[in-house]
Amino acid sequence: MPKKTGIAIVAVGAVLILSALLLLLYNRYEDAHARQEAESLLASVEAAISAQATDTPAATAPKRPDTTETPAPTPLDPEMPVVLLDGYEYVGYVEIPVLGLKLPVMSEWDYNRLKLAPCRQFGSSRTDDLVIAAHNYESHFGHLRDLSVGDTVTFTDMEGIVNTYCVEKIETLNPNEVDAVQNSGYDLVLYTCTKGGKTRVTVFCNRKEIATPSPAPTPMEK
Repeated sequence: MPKKTGIAIVAVGAVLILSALLLLLYNRYEDAHARQEAESLLASVEAAISAQATDTPAATAPKRPDTTETPAPTPLDPEMPVVLLDGYEYVGYVEIPVLGLKLPVMSEWDYNRLKLAPCRQFGSSRTDDLVIAAHNYESHFGHLRDLSVGDTVTFTDMEGIVNTYCVEKIETLNPNEVDAVQNSGYDLVLYTCTKGGKTRVTVFCNRKEIATPSPAPTPMEK
């Protein structure tokens, strides 16, 4: 009897080890797939921004600069421009230099979209309440926890306007703390699930400088 019990314990242990191995391989496959999808989508987003910048006529200087006052800048529409690419709408891309990340951002979020790229969950860069969510893939927001206060994050919208932010604080929140994210009072919030999925790594950022038009973007090197 003890011998049979020992065999059963070994068998159960082997099954658990195999299951863990299969889960690890599946997670790595999903991560690699997400990386490939994001790189391809980013190229499309950057191309769309470049095309928009090319199609927009350059402002001409006034003919009588000695007497003409500089006109006040036209206020930006609080709604960010959205571009449809391959069946999905995008609002721009987010870049976190210290993590080596540059990722497209979809206009709306759901779990299927999150498997492809980060998604806007709330707000707008033009009203300083933008919230971006992403999976904890290594190639997406899996390393948000490694950010530090003072690190730089940029978000470039589909009109090529670059918004530069500075990390102010990093917290771990419960999934039900939606208001703490949506109405945080910070200009930009990034978040992702922890590995177990029980909590959220949340990064709060404030604007670092005034938004400026971006030069034509170049595709991210692989």
